[in-house]
Amino acid sequence: MLKNFFKITFRNFRKNKSYVFINMLGLGLSLACCIVGYLNWKFAAEYDQNHANHERIYKLQIYKDVQNQNVPYGITPLPLGAVIEDKVTGITHTSRYIETGLVLKKELKVFNQGIAFAEDDFLDMFSFPLKYGNESAFFDRSKIILSNYTSNTYFGEDVDPTGEIITIIAEDGRQFPMTVGGVFEQIPQNSSVRFSALTHFDNYLKIREVENADWRQFVAATFVMTDGRFPQNLMDDINANYVEVQNKARDDFKIGSYYAVQLTNLGSIAESIRANWLSEPPPPPAVVVPMIMAFLMLLIACFNFTNTSIAISSKRLKEIGIRKVMGSGRKQLIFQFMGENLILSFLSLLIALGFAYFLVPAYSAIWDFITLELNLVSDSEIYIFLVGLLVLTSVIAGGYPSLYISAYQPVNILRGSLSLGGTNWFSKTLLGLQYMLTIIALISALAFTNNAAYQNNLDIGFEKENILGVRVENQSEYDRFFNMVSQMPEIEKLTGTTHHIGWWTYGRTLRAGEQEVESDMMNFSLDYQDIMGLTIKDGRYFNKDLYEFERENSIIMNEALVREFGWDDPIGKIVQIDDSTRLSVVGVLEDFYMYGFFDPVEPCAFRLANKEEMNFVVIKSEVNPTELRDKMESKWYEVAPNTPFNASFMNEELAGTDYVNTNISKMFKFLGALALILSSIGLYTLVSLNIIKRVKEIGVRKVLGASVNQIMVLMNKQFFWLLLIFAMVGSVLSYLAIDALMASIFAVYQAISVFTVLAPFILLMFIAVFIASSRIFRTAIKNPVESLRYE
Repeated sequence: MLKNFFKITFRNFRKNKSYVFINMLGLGLSLACCIVGYLNWKFAAEYDQNHANHERIYKLQIYKDVQNQNVPYGITPLPLGAVIEDKVTGITHTSRYIETGLVLKKELKVFNQGIAFAEDDFLDMFSFPLKYGNESAFFDRSKIILSNYTSNTYFGEDVDPTGEIITIIAEDGRQFPMTVGGVFEQIPQNSSVRFSALTHFDNYLKIREVENADWRQFVAATFVMTDGRFPQNLMDDINANYVEVQNKARDDFKIGSYYAVQLTNLGSIAESIRANWLSEPPPPPAVVVPMIMAFLMLLIACFNFTNTSIAISSKRLKEIGIRKVMGSGRKQLIFQFMGENLILSFLSLLIALGFAYFLVPAYSAIWDFITLELNLVSDSEIYIFLVGLLVLTSVIAGGYPSLYISAYQPVNILRGSLSLGGTNWFSKTLLGLQYMLTIIALISALAFTNNAAYQNNLDIGFEKENILGVRVENQSEYDRFFNMVSQMPEIEKLTGTTHHIGWWTYGRTLRAGEQEVESDMMNFSLDYQDIMGLTIKDGRYFNKDLYEFERENSIIMNEALVREFGWDDPIGKIVQIDDSTRLSVVGVLEDFYMYGFFDPVEPCAFRLANKEEMNFVVIKSEVNPTELRDKMESKWYEVAPNTPFNASFMNEELAGTDYVNTNISKMFKFLGALALILSSIGLYTLVSLNIIKRVKEIGVRKVLGASVNQIMVLMNKQFFWLLLIFAMVGSVLSYLAIDALMASIFAVYQAISVFTVLAPFILLMFIAVFIASSRIFRTAIKNPVESLRYE
């Protein structure tokens, strides 16, 4: 029985090899997209699950009470981890953790690295397997364990650096030679805890010169691990004993309570947490959209397969009739056809795996925050997905054709009175859905391309061209570099500043009477507003003749902060940061998008920078950017040979918006092209089947005097109206779906224009009419004698 089944199956494939090849290729590409979508989803779903104890690890966090609302923060006071150690039954391990940027030097290799500091229990809690060395090195305060990437950077690939000396250089220039105690295996990118190197927490206290009991300081995380269920009495004890002590130490940063979050939930809440100093997962649209689009591509390919299967069923009518007369039941025929579909889907899946080995790294390469890998050896779960995908594809693609073909009546088949199927309402509906999904992909690609151009030309609120920001580690570096650069004639404008747009801010609670507002803060120099092109909407900027007075008593707000307070006339209003700091509002800055157009403008206030606390040298010059950077770098190493040159242009800092637009546009262009090809094949197949059914009719009409144009209009009409209706529906759905997608990614974006919808619509209809007309034209110009003789 199985022998006959396979013989019939492959004989049928051989007879219809063109259709089989087209279907396998279309399904293969679509299934490859589904594999990419699955791996993309899995990357986000398994965030932090690389740690064996992920279900038992919790991170303590804080709520700030602002206007009777709990505002979540990811940080915790530095001493908290030390005071709760061994305090509650059920807690087996605790560790404080912080990652900070420091210079790591090995001979002439000097780079800024994210160096992490943690306590004794850290490696017992988290799973970071070692490539070289052993975990005991972590307890030695004189040793440091490198990430695999850092080890390759300083010592070369596949080199064991254990025992080598590498130096940490603090911001003030102090040097701390460390012995390399080991190298970690590659740290997964879908982990909240990632670092370039790890050493003991005591080294953080020493390098930063911080006291272990200083409640004014914060760490990125205080982790605890339980022996099972989280003990709620721990939080009760912490809230009862350590809220007040923290608030006494930081009058300007008072917390309301502490709470705990399971490690596996950190990724899902990362976007809603302020001061989240750990790594964050991909944004939700980057996870959801590829999955949806891949499934839509699969539907298009399956619809194509369904229509093709029905279309070629005419060649198997006698086979079906004879098999039924000889005693085959409908179930046997369904088994035969479903089996053929399963084999075809399996072969398509093999092709898909071949495509996926190219598509997966290509997709991964366009996103900095995603690393995907197709590994059929170590990833056993992917086989479950592939089997499920195979079954789903077989059912969607082959279910209806199997039921439809097996229902043919043998009497009608053998008598020759059976009307050939394939252009019924179901087939036409599938074709219409193909075109509807295709136009959604095409409009999406054009919408994101247009949005990129729109945002590139949109006023971001400050000058972003020819502005170079150079990070300095200490006041001595700043003074020497500033003085050297100020002598260069090609420098148009120059200033130092504590904070620089696009780098970082700090948060404070501003009080005005009974009202409290949580606000970002930045400290700018006197010349910063002029160099950056910031616009004063009301009042004035800081007065250079009253420098110390302005620094201690004045504040400038952005429009968003003024709106948050609900003031019509903010000039002269008094705000309070803590019990001793009262500031008068002297000006209002026009809102600007600090990190591009991803997020709405947050409330922000600005104070005058302390001349002794400069972190940046900001340079404006019309010199070629590459040439300017090279000149600044050469000057930098004259004054700071042990510190890496850390600088970027403003347009580089803001490149993320264009980066997202470009990559999403690439993705939709690929999917749109694939959908267009599959839909065109489906249309060609259905038109061809319709012509086969109506060959005699076409011949008779030509004999009776019908022109080629009349025949083409007649044959095209049913497909034209069908596709027109579905394309219009797809255009409406595109408008709604793309607008929602844009809104989930950007705070400011270009609304979809009429051109964005009409251009793909017209292109799609033109291609559809061309494909149908060219196929009909070849039949319409034939001599009617041939068609009538054939019939």
